[in-house]
Amino acid sequence: MIIRKISKSELIKELAKTGVDEKAFGIIERKSKTIIFKIYDIDARGANILKQEFLSKGGDVAVHKSVASFKIPRTDAIIIGTVKTYQEVIKNLALEPYFGLNEIKETLQKAITKSPFPLLEIREKVFDFNKSHYIMGILNVTPDSFSDGGKFLDIKSALNHAKEMISEGADIIDIGGESTRPGAESISEEEELNRIIPVIKELRKIDRDIIISIDTYKSSIAKEALENGADLINDISGLRFDPLMVNVARDSKVPVIIMHIKGTPGDMQKNPHYDDLIRELLEYFDERINALNKAGIEQIIIDPGIGFGKTPDDNLKIIKHLEEFMIFNLPILIGVSRKSFIGHITGEPVDKRLTGTLAANAIALMNSANIIRVHDVKPHKDLIKIFEAIKNA
Repeated sequence: MIIRKISKSELIKELAKTGVDEKAFGIIERKSKTIIFKIYDIDARGANILKQEFLSKGGDVAVHKSVASFKIPRTDAIIIGTVKTYQEVIKNLALEPYFGLNEIKETLQKAITKSPFPLLEIREKVFDFNKSHYIMGILNVTPDSFSDGGKFLDIKSALNHAKEMISEGADIIDIGGESTRPGAESISEEEELNRIIPVIKELRKIDRDIIISIDTYKSSIAKEALENGADLINDISGLRFDPLMVNVARDSKVPVIIMHIKGTPGDMQKNPHYDDLIRELLEYFDERINALNKAGIEQIIIDPGIGFGKTPDDNLKIIKHLEEFMIFNLPILIGVSRKSFIGHITGEPVDKRLTGTLAANAIALMNSANIIRVHDVKPHKDLIKIFEAIKNA
């Protein structure tokens, strides 16, 4: 079951999409200075009971206009109430375990119970996502990446760039040996290993403390990288493209970054379409997180996949609604650096998109991003310093 937190600015639009009678819009909006969630596709009988429970506690549940007459079997529901209202209703729902109300109770309980992020400790470095924000520096050891392809293909230039990013304040160095730009073709495992393993080995010799992530969707590459000094897996497929990747992640006990992608790098930008973008991403992460938890993988970071099977407008919507992904209570990574949607807006070529990248990342941080993945570390380190200073003022 997917539950979605609806912002007050989106309420009227979501009421219309749910099929609520327009006469109720004003009444419901006046009650909206509280917590608003949307639950999709619930039993209409349970929805009627849920509505009565919330009304009796000073809240409300907006459902399709045909629910009361039982003309439709299922409905989406927009739930409005204070924390106290939710708590009282949840207590009552424990006595009504039918029509899906038990699952609704558990979902609501989890949604209103905000737990702190668990601390993530790697190489004696503690990542406290409750207090701090972090930078992942990009190191593409590829000839064809969209922004810096060919610049760091030889080991000397790759190491120099890594050392520069570390000196500028990068918390993680993300090393990738295969381009995942739109239209990119896969390379052999041998070629990918030849590109990244020497860099990982030498970087680990130079700096024993820096956190290294391996950007790959291939289990053999991840396993070899981890054995040679990498610390976490950054998989654009959410551990789906290679079924053995789950085993590598579980057995190595390292954190994993799971990204959303529609299609593959080769075809992801061929007219991507979503009926309901945020809902589909939430459903994807809900499935992935549950599957990985069942497999014994607990340390998860989520990445909504800016530019991976998304239109420019989709990318903007994700950044705007990023806070909704906090429903999973997992750290959120965002990667907007120099991407085409910034050029689409500003008209700037790849090498002149720093200002646009900074703007997008500033909004992402405001909307609950915990890690920003960037090419330009120093200006983003300053961005985080200013952001945290204002937030903590």
